[in-house]
Amino acid sequence: MTHTVVWAGDKGGSGKTTGSHAICHGLGMHGIRAIHVTTDPRRLVLPAENRRYATLDGRDVRQLAAVIDKLADRTDCVLVIDGGGGRPEVDAVLAKAADLTLIPFLHSGEDLRVAMADLERLPHAYGLPNRWPTQAWARAAAERELDQQLGPFKHRLLSPLPEINGLVTLVSEDGPAARINGPCKAFALRILDRMGLNLFSFREPAA
Repeated sequence: MTHTVVWAGDKGGSGKTTGSHAICHGLGMHGIRAIHVTTDPRRLVLPAENRRYATLDGRDVRQLAAVIDKLADRTDCVLVIDGGGGRPEVDAVLAKAADLTLIPFLHSGEDLRVAMADLERLPHAYGLPNRWPTQAWARAAAERELDQQLGPFKHRLLSPLPEINGLVTLVSEDGPAARINGPCKAFALRILDRMGLNLFSFREPAA
């Protein structure tokens, strides 16, 4: 089966699209084949030119099913699906096909409330604190609120992903800025590790 990561969650603007592209970019920088699938009808499919990974159109349900079926037996790549926001029924279907389902959320009361509902609805998903503050006082305040709102789900939360300057260039037609290469590579390794994989998982065995 293809190694599949799904970005899910009911809240829009939490970083599903940039996060999904960040994983693909990081994997590509490590020399691992990555395929990004856009499923939100409100978004454009970004061109594969100027990127280290493929981009596919899954905005129609039939297209998405065809993509998943076509790649089902590929073990030499990672399929990253940007689930889009506000479509819980799609999230539920995609999560069943995923090796790892991520629910990103920002440090706001609304994001935390929606993330809690998403984690309850998708019992095998992991929450990802996204664009997390790096200043000590702001981080401490965000973590206090996190403990209050999502305390029962702490065992299903990944370490926070900090605000990364330039990450927005991932969703530009010109492709990502060089300054985000390092953070994206590190993030990709984190995701592989969570899936029980590493860089050697994709290397051809010696003859």
